[in-house]
Amino acid sequence: MIKFFSKIRYDLMEKNKTGKYLKYAIGEIILVVIGIMIALQVNNWNENRKLQLEHIVFLNNIKQDLTNDLEQLNRIIAIQSQKKEKINLLKTELINIKSKNTEKIQQLFAEIHASSNLTFFPNTGAYSTSSSSGIIATLKPESLKIAITNLYERYYYRLIYNGEIYDKRVDESSFREGKYFNFFTSKLTSPDVINDSEFLNLISILIFDNNSYLDLSNNTKIEIQKIIELINKILNTN
Repeated sequence: MIKFFSKIRYDLMEKNKTGKYLKYAIGEIILVVIGIMIALQVNNWNENRKLQLEHIVFLNNIKQDLTNDLEQLNRIIAIQSQKKEKINLLKTELINIKSKNTEKIQQLFAEIHASSNLTFFPNTGAYSTSSSSGIIATLKPESLKIAITNLYERYYYRLIYNGEIYDKRVDESSFREGKYFNFFTSKLTSPDVINDSEFLNLISILIFDNNSYLDLSNNTKIEIQKIIELINKILNTN
């Protein structure tokens, strides 16, 4: 093809047809420019398609992480809600001035101590990878990018931080509870414990921490559900 055009130029110059040569040269330049523009368009299309595929992979991966996080949060909320109910019952028994059921207090305290204190540990693989590769920065729409970033940098951060505080408080209370409750015999160390203001204050702190953690867990759960819904809408249109 190049030899063909070169021969045409050579023939026109040999025959001294300057005007036709100039027209031909201009036409050739225009063809070259059009060719370059088409090549750029094809390259841009390929790059955009490649980026779109990377977004789809990322959205599928982060959706899986969020689905696992949601399942984990549902378990945590269920367990902490049961614990909250027992702690509230214990407090009710302890502040009952007229008649305190020592046996029930002992039973509730043993059940609370035996129950696990699950706290949240998110799956961050997809988000961490996207942040380091820059994929999250190119994600559209902007509202989804902001929602995902807020979830990991704000909601998850607060939930993890409060979980650490909650775990620490439970550990500290378990240590201090030894002075109030013998876990080997499942008995109060003394009948006077049920009238100890420090012991009642300890239960009140556990109630506060439990309520705070449950509120954060439920709020985070709502955000996860919103993001999964947004991701599903985008994936269904591709």
